[in-house]
Amino acid sequence: TGKVEYEKCQRTKTAQIEENEVNVLLKIVENPHISQRTISNETDINRATVQRILVNNKMHPYHIQLMQELYDQDYAARVGFCEWSQQKIRQDQDFVNYVLFADEATFHKNGNVNRHNFHYYATTNPHFIRTNSQTRWSLNVWGGIVGNYVIGPYFFDGHVNGRVYLNFLQNELPRLINDLPLHVRERLWYLHDGAPVHHTAAIHQHLNNEFPDRWIGRGGPFRWPARSPDLTKMDFFLWGYVKDQVYRIPPTTNEEMKQRIREVFQNINNHMLNEVSRSFLDRIQICIGVNGGHFEQLL
Repeated sequence: TGKVEYEKCQRTKTAQIEENEVNVLLKIVENPHISQRTISNETDINRATVQRILVNNKMHPYHIQLMQELYDQDYAARVGFCEWSQQKIRQDQDFVNYVLFADEATFHKNGNVNRHNFHYYATTNPHFIRTNSQTRWSLNVWGGIVGNYVIGPYFFDGHVNGRVYLNFLQNELPRLINDLPLHVRERLWYLHDGAPVHHTAAIHQHLNNEFPDRWIGRGGPFRWPARSPDLTKMDFFLWGYVKDQVYRIPPTTNEEMKQRIREVFQNINNHMLNEVSRSFLDRIQICIGVNGGHFEQLL
């Protein structure tokens, strides 16, 4: 009798385990974005068991990647920029160390997107992505990276338009780069994207005067490919890193946010910047390999 009861108990236990596994996997099929906590709440299965079932079935929570939408004409332009960059590097292996990658970003206390809150359960990486459009927020900041130097931050007072940006280039940028070594300043290239505020005749004329044949951007001697944040150090590293640090605790005021941004800029070290430079070289190579398409899922 005892043996029969034991075997019956074991069958019941096995059936319960199988039922739990089926219920958890059904939840994944219904909604691949579901969290372990939600599965546990909806099935009354404890989270440790949920996690074990997912591991046993080789289900991994792949995180979403935010990518800029590309248009048909963008692919060739991106390949062209990457091939041009490689040619310049072959001519001078230190070329990238003299390029000042520059950009503006906007900050708001609720402006951070934490990709760890977005995931997709599957047995293989589905390379799930979401396109992301650039937007303007409450605090406008300029920053730059050249070699192992971080430049800035510079905070704009209010809205940034062509006139404001030209004033920055004429009066603020020389001060910001004044501490760079002389040999860097003498060979400095300026790179910014094709944002409308960068694209005026006066700005083009100023850059032609200050960086003759040494600036990259819309309307410049060397064209920046549109919709390519994955190719500039500012977007694939700096702004994401700064926002992750700044938004760890929601800022209470703009002044507090400014101070946090300054501190993050100051704490960026040479090791981080070396890794960013290596990443840029990898990115231009991979971008060519995928004919200018999205590639961050391959890194």
